[in-house]
Amino acid sequence: MYKKLYGYYDLPRNVAKQIDSVVNVFRTNLGNQLVGVYLHGSIVLNAFHHKTGDIDILVVVEAAMDVCTKLSIAKDIIAIDGKPRPLEISAITLHEARHWKTPGQCVFHYSDYWTEQYKARLEDDSVALYVVDYEFPDADVTSYIKLLKQSGITLYGKEIAETFADVSDEDFWDAISAEIDDYDFHDYQPRYFASNILILGRILSFKIEKKILSKFDGGLWMIEHVPKELQYLPKRAMDIWFNDEEGELPEEELKKLKDYLISEIKK
Repeated sequence: MYKKLYGYYDLPRNVAKQIDSVVNVFRTNLGNQLVGVYLHGSIVLNAFHHKTGDIDILVVVEAAMDVCTKLSIAKDIIAIDGKPRPLEISAITLHEARHWKTPGQCVFHYSDYWTEQYKARLEDDSVALYVVDYEFPDADVTSYIKLLKQSGITLYGKEIAETFADVSDEDFWDAISAEIDDYDFHDYQPRYFASNILILGRILSFKIEKKILSKFDGGLWMIEHVPKELQYLPKRAMDIWFNDEEGELPEEELKKLKDYLISEIKK
């Protein structure tokens, strides 16, 4: 039995309040330059875990932001990040949203990976910071838009249907499978280890089901579709991610699982 998972309409109060605070940050800093704020990720798939889930938001703006605006937004976001959940936020222009083609261009990005670098730049204007100093390509936004069109929620502004172009299954598949040979369960922080296992299964599940599944449903799908001797690995990953359990998984067996999933993805 797994612990309760949440969707947007039954979120814990402190998580719902944090989402409202994010919307207010962008409304305050951007005014009429803000087109809309949109929720994607596990919450819109009714699979948000209050101890492991991130809050995933895509923002659409009329035009590119200047450096001062980006830093002001980042300062306000840092103040609410992790209270209670980590935030991952990207912003694109309305033109990009309506004509998105992978990898597209982002005008702003924030996640806890960048927190210390943002703080350094806020202390010293001479510190270089890529996501502030440049617009930059980000193929991940293809996945965000695809999920928004499937299950997303408008938090503020124009509705999803009038803001975003459709992302074809082919374009989405290219985006999520392009660098599959380099996939590593240990990418990013250690807390994402179990999540990374489930994500690789989700990629394969889309190839078969033509639908974006949550990590929870993707994990269940993977258990049913990997060789019997490897099924315990996604089961353990789900216990770690969704039931807050601890434990290690054998690297040799993980390599077998990864090699199997990647070979099926590449077929």
